[in-house]
Amino acid sequence: MQNLREKLLKAGLVTTDQVKQAETKKVDKRPPPPPRPDPKKAEEERQRREAFALHDAELAEARKKEQAKLLEARKQSERAHKLRALVQEHRIEEPIGEVAFHYVKRSGKIGRLLLTPPTAQLLESGLAAVVEDPGQPDAVVVASAAASQFHAVDPKSVRFWAGAQKPTGFDDVGGTE
Repeated sequence: MQNLREKLLKAGLVTTDQVKQAETKKVDKRPPPPPRPDPKKAEEERQRREAFALHDAELAEARKKEQAKLLEARKQSERAHKLRALVQEHRIEEPIGEVAFHYVKRSGKIGRLLLTPPTAQLLESGLAAVVEDPGQPDAVVVASAAASQFHAVDPKSVRFWAGAQKPTGFDDVGGTE
């Protein structure tokens, strides 16, 4: 059996010149060799990829820091809400008195409360404590049992609590927070 080229030539559909031309085209139809990579372009591409990777890492780090800030702000807000609820529940309500009671604020400044003599006596004996009222400039007086709840939520919120076994002190004074 003859091949297709010979059959087309015999039938007169193609000429011998066309057959020769097709054979030379066949040789030329080989795929060209792949271009050699330019070392300069390859180096630029590598540097570009490294720059993008570094930028992505910086963005990821910034996102992590932002999420950590949001989480800390949320925790602080929750703490303040808990402390505010405790203040509303356990505050010792009293009229302004004539005894000036001084305590150290978180900033290191000296705060002053005007108390009645019986309330000042409760503070001095350890049966009451001075605690911060979140969102308010002045602290409030609460019973000793409530002060332990304040201490459990935020130890630095208890500004004065007398007694040898009470968890209070002045090591957190001076705005170290």
